[in-house]
Amino acid sequence: MNSTLFKTNLKSNWVIFTFVFGMLMIYVSTSIAMFNPDTAEAMDAMFSMLPEGMIKAFGFVGLGTNLTTYLAGYLYGFILVVFPLIYIAVVANNLVAKHVDRGSMAYLLATPNTRVKVAVTQAVYLISTLTVLMILVTGALIGLSEALFPGLLEKGRFIVLNVVTLFVLLAVSGISFFASCIFNDTKMSLAIGAGLPVAFVMFKMVADISEKVNFFRYLSIYSLLNTDKILNDNSYAITVSLGLLAGTAILYVLGVVIFNRKSLAI
Repeated sequence: MNSTLFKTNLKSNWVIFTFVFGMLMIYVSTSIAMFNPDTAEAMDAMFSMLPEGMIKAFGFVGLGTNLTTYLAGYLYGFILVVFPLIYIAVVANNLVAKHVDRGSMAYLLATPNTRVKVAVTQAVYLISTLTVLMILVTGALIGLSEALFPGLLEKGRFIVLNVVTLFVLLAVSGISFFASCIFNDTKMSLAIGAGLPVAFVMFKMVADISEKVNFFRYLSIYSLLNTDKILNDNSYAITVSLGLLAGTAILYVLGVVIFNRKSLAI
């Protein structure tokens, strides 16, 4: 890994990282502040007044009357999927395809750095910063929950939920990084690296609207983020996690291999 390139990535992408983290903090703090164990049933009733299809599409079904299930239903059906996706799509494209498209990859490879070293550095950067993002969000959720509602959050189950969420996001980042390594221009990189994950989000939302179109869930990686099963079935959480980690490793390795062997327009 090249530490200089890693630091350059930090300087280049801190704005998008800060923006995504800031938006998540707004939703995190708001969602926790909205919870009231004495009026949880009333909140459920309020959501039930909204169109059923919209409630299901955004994952607001059965928020529950305890803090753990409430946060799982409110945040992990849409918010903690979409905002990290913004970071993943933009940064993955910036790390490889944008350098090739603009010609700056020629300068990187003119230094004593092999293609593999450059690609591995970019992969480590995306994986590590995405992990840091989820650690910060998880820490904020637990800290605010304990400050406002001491003892109400089931921290063990909640941490498991966040670990599986991270693994889903890492798998999505693998798709975006793979696309960035394949294509020499940003248009195609974003079309696949951002377009495919966005399609996954849409497929999941459509699948959640009605049982008649439930088959769409098989077309979305986000369907693996089943909060009920993750919170209540350890075997499901372990199986899904192992599968996601394997898929992530394959995507990143293939991305590095293809980048190392392909013809670059530089």
